[in-house]
Amino acid sequence: MPSRDSSTAWTAFALRLAGEAVTKVDRLSRKSGAEVVEKRDGTPGSHRHWDTETLRVDKEIEGFYSAELADKGIDAIMLSEEVGRLKIEPKTAPEIALDRPVYFVSDPFDGSLLYKRNIPAFWYTALAIYTRPGRLEVAEPLTAVVVDLSTRLVQYCDSLTSYEGILDAFGKVESRRLIKPNATKELKDAFLETYMMKPQFLYPTSEIFKFLFTRVKFILPNGGPCGFCDVANGRIDIYLAHKQPHNDVYPGLAVAEKAGCVITTFEGQPVKFDDNVERRYNVLCTCTPELHHKVLKLLADNGIDDKAGLEQDR
Repeated sequence: MPSRDSSTAWTAFALRLAGEAVTKVDRLSRKSGAEVVEKRDGTPGSHRHWDTETLRVDKEIEGFYSAELADKGIDAIMLSEEVGRLKIEPKTAPEIALDRPVYFVSDPFDGSLLYKRNIPAFWYTALAIYTRPGRLEVAEPLTAVVVDLSTRLVQYCDSLTSYEGILDAFGKVESRRLIKPNATKELKDAFLETYMMKPQFLYPTSEIFKFLFTRVKFILPNGGPCGFCDVANGRIDIYLAHKQPHNDVYPGLAVAEKAGCVITTFEGQPVKFDDNVERRYNVLCTCTPELHHKVLKLLADNGIDDKAGLEQDR
């Protein structure tokens, strides 16, 4: 595990990037930010095939992130929503504290369709910086940041601990506090979150997980990086990351992990880092081991495994 000292500079760097991203959104008019600048391949099985439009706000934030990595001389492989996989070519020598190869995982703007319709909810930018060792499966987070672009509320972690606060335009965090998950142990008391806003998620997800949904107290139909953070900060007790893409998993997962959440695949296996940006995941994040065990048992009893739902998109 990286020490806190070794991740301090990375955490400051990531917070500064996120602070600048908030400023960029503030300065863009919604009309300009919502302009469609590119379209992705819509063939089933291709990267983000269910959401083909790239908005200017997505592209500008992602472009800013990649430019900053290059300008700071960072030896990074960027794994991001729009560009997919990109090897950053450093333009200078890095600071000593940032002189190591890393993965930079980014969801530059989560909530694009809501933004396009001027619905100011669930607008996030998320990024994480992972070590880049010779053995991919032992890569670990140095830092991760998930910030609400409407309120500047930020959840982030260093290599050991997770925090929440208000992020200013310069990457400084005000009113910082440690965050930790709830102590909920019973399904009947649990608030559950899983992404259900798009029709292709809403109907299948409702049918597949009816056995679980009928046992919990409340369901929030959102997801992405903030789903993990909602468990980390105690707003939610269970997050089902069902069919979630690479860049929607790893930033939030790091924050939840360092806050003390319990995280596995749907089959109860550890979630190991992967650099395949086109991969999608079934991940369970809960606030307590007791609750985690109960959800895993229900999944197993109902034949839900790590491939559930993924074969429908191939």
